[in-house]
Formats: sequence, structure tokens, C-alpha cells
Amino acid sequence: MGFFCGSQKAESRLAMDLSSLPVGEPEDLVRELTPRLKASRSVEEACGVLAGSLYERCLSGGARSLVLSRIYLSLPHSALDPGSVQFARERFGLSPLATDVFLALMATAGDRPAWCDRRESQGHRAIPLNRQTVATVPMLARCFQQIGFNLDLVLAAEKGIHLEGVPSAFGLFHVEEALGSPFVPAQDDFVRPCGVRSVVGCGTMLPNGAVSIWIGFSRHPIALRAATPLIAMMPAFWHVAQPLYRRRTYFAG
Repeated sequence: MGFFCGSQKAESRLAMDLSSLPVGEPEDLVRELTPRLKASRSVEEACGVLAGSLYERCLSGGARSLVLSRIYLSLPHSALDPGSVQFARERFGLSPLATDVFLALMATAGDRPAWCDRRESQGHRAIPLNRQTVATVPMLARCFQQIGFNLDLVLAAEKGIHLEGVPSAFGLFHVEEALGSPFVPAQDDFVRPCGVRSVVGCGTMLPNGAVSIWIGFSRHPIALRAATPLIAMMPAFWHVAQPLYRRRTYFAG
């Protein structure tokens, strides 16, 4: 996909400092990536371009800021790839309807080889979106709350309900201190050993009510005000990537 996984060093000319992010810089990144995004053959490939570029470019003092960079998209069960269907069945013991909605991991880039292939995800490849799941997964609940997603609208999208008055602007998912936070899971297996300091996320809602989220786990502290410019990134990305979505070419190969 054109990005490197595993190294904490990168060229300073690629730097995008999440601790002091200028307004407009995330959109500038999307504009620069537009030729690669338009050349992508699937939503998965386009998401990989963005997730990988963020992993490469988010630096502080010459070291990579992001331990892990991931993009999710809500999809009906009927649109999931076979591996994600199997994952959902084995992980959650589900026999879902074709219209049941899942939050699918579309792209991942990180410090470990397994974090550079969404198919290697052990717990987040396809998460069922329903009130029970959102209530029992604190990070997901907090993410929806802070970004401003209405779960009823997300679930209604696959039932053919017309959406009106959906906001065009959303907020920011932000956990300034990840260590000990009830909103960041895997404290002993991930947060502590990987030195995760802060977590940020942003998203948007597509015209049909589907939602897409980017989440970054940073080894450097990120204040809320510093990360606010990220809010515009996912709308800018989907403005370019939406033709792939409309063609329903969700997954590579």
C-alpha cells in the first residue's frame, strides 16, 4: 500500500504534528493524496492510503507519533467480505440478518506487522452495531457520543428510511490520558506496553447514513485544542472516495 509499518523513525519532511496541528493541514493531506485515492480500486485500498499516510506523517521530534492508525466504515452484513462474516460469527456467535449493521475495519497501519493487515485483527475486524454492543464497548460508545453520531440514524440507513437534517459537521473523539482511561481497552496488553499516551478520532456520516471513523493511538500526548483540525479530515476524504462507495467496491480482491 505504499507505507512502512514497524519503524518509529521517518523523514522530517513528512511531519504532521498532532500536538500542534495547523488548521487546514488534514485537508491538505487529503488533497495531496487525491491522485492515489482516485486510482484506488476499492474503498479498502483508499482507506489504506489514508491510514498509512497518517501513520507515516504524524511525527514528533522525528519519531512516529502513532502506534496504530485505523479506519472503520459501517456496512450491512451482506456487504462484508467472507473473512469478516466468519469473524463476526465466531467472535460474537451471531446469525445476523443481511441488513444488520457492522462497523468494519477497512484499513490499519501500526508498529507491529499484525497491525498492518486488517485480516489479522483479533477483536475489531467487524463489530456488530446495536444498542447492546455500543453499551458494552466503552470506547465505541464514547466515540459515537463525542463525534456526534446518532445510532438510530446509522441503523435506519439500512432499512431504507429517508434521512433528513443530518448534520454535516461532527466532533472529535479524544482521550488525552489513555493510561487508566475506561474508554481505552486493553490497558495491560496494549496501552501500557506500547506507551499509548493519547487517543484521537474523527469521522463523518455519508449521505445514506453510513458512518466512517479514523482512530489514532499516539505515544505522544495530544491536547483537545491541538487535535481539533482533524474534524475536517474524514469529510474531505469521503468527498474523494465516495464514488468507490457508490459502486459498492468495498473490499480489495
